[in-house]
Amino acid sequence: MNPFFHRGPVRDPAYFFGRTREIEYAADLLREGQSLAVSGPRRIGKTSLLFHLGHPAVAAALGLGPDTTRWAYLDGGALDGLDEEWFYGSVDRTLGGDADAVPFARFVERLRDLQAHGLRLVLAIDEFELVAANPRFGPALFNRLRGLAAQFPLQFVTASKDPLLQLTFAHRDTLSSPFFNIFAPLRLGLLTDGEAADLLAVLSTRAGRPFGQPAVAHLMEFAGPHPLFLQVAGYRSLEARLADETASPQTVDDRILDDLCPHLQYYWANLDPEAQYSLATLPLAEADSSALTRLREAGLVRETAYLGAVLEGFVRRQKVEGLLQGGPFLMDQRRGLAAVGGRAVHLTPTEFTALQLFLEHPGQMLTAEQIEAALWPDEQSPDPERARGVVKKLRAALGPAGEAIVNRRGQGYLLAPSPFTPFPEAGGLASGEGARG
Repeated sequence: MNPFFHRGPVRDPAYFFGRTREIEYAADLLREGQSLAVSGPRRIGKTSLLFHLGHPAVAAALGLGPDTTRWAYLDGGALDGLDEEWFYGSVDRTLGGDADAVPFARFVERLRDLQAHGLRLVLAIDEFELVAANPRFGPALFNRLRGLAAQFPLQFVTASKDPLLQLTFAHRDTLSSPFFNIFAPLRLGLLTDGEAADLLAVLSTRAGRPFGQPAVAHLMEFAGPHPLFLQVAGYRSLEARLADETASPQTVDDRILDDLCPHLQYYWANLDPEAQYSLATLPLAEADSSALTRLREAGLVRETAYLGAVLEGFVRRQKVEGLLQGGPFLMDQRRGLAAVGGRAVHLTPTEFTALQLFLEHPGQMLTAEQIEAALWPDEQSPDPERARGVVKKLRAALGPAGEAIVNRRGQGYLLAPSPFTPFPEAGGLASGEGARG
């Protein structure tokens, strides 16, 4: 059996990894009677966290077990188009009721009964942006919920892509309710490196085919510490092992990429043009830029690096206005900056223009005269030797990557960059013999 889980939320605590700090924070708030608003990008694990907190064994260990607390989970998507009484009915059914719609007064009686038995109700609402946007709920529902939370031991844990404060700008009429002032925020991001390594090592061991340290290191470098990406990478790598395949390392990596490609496309499509530009020019970004902060919040960047090599490779294949990319070369034409292999390089203006010329004509032979004319278009007496000197200095400035500019004696120069490979050639250790250590 392949224990890696990437087709839906994790419901079994045995398959839930990490989030130690977040769980402690949430439990502290709930024990003190406060409500919590969880936010984070798509597929970062928000639903899994709600299920984990509400699992009887986990809740009991956190001091929120059945002797003190009742948990109710609602999926915002399932509430789409329903009215207020259906909302109360949905909660009531999780507590043993059988009616589809429940009047407000009857719902109050349910809360009063829980209070009389010394119990609090924690209402976990997933996909909360859908609830907030439901025109059949409106401010009245949220005002009543706020009043109930003040009167009874009732708390809320919401999960949404955007923080509640951002949702208020999208739905001002609904979210102007004082209900939205009672929440403490929790932003869910990437796993820590330790949590990510633990997920890979424990689940592969559970399947009887443990990943060695090289395999774990590669999968973390390839996928990054994103819960979904790690689960997909672990699944495909373990799949090859369990089948005793002789699949090449690259084949396994390609399967991982195929699975992740729709998610990468989703993330990319949901970035505005400026954010796409910032992500594509990440090697040239300033560490404290606001654009970098937004990319970190989107779960695409850790510190100043890409989430993982699979994302970097995807970004390198996108067309972005104002950028030239080819092989290991990246040129930011707006700012006149360049990077090679993810590292900024210093080029003179003339060298920059020469590299731009090569990137605009990849694989095309350019004579010294053509290069001269492009570098100094206003010169009346071209000097091809001057162009050759610029190319020589450019190749030196680019380091080993400069060898991609090939000199064909008597013909000219052409740029023949190798395909961009943002991860080591040994990358497929996850499925190969070398990964078993």
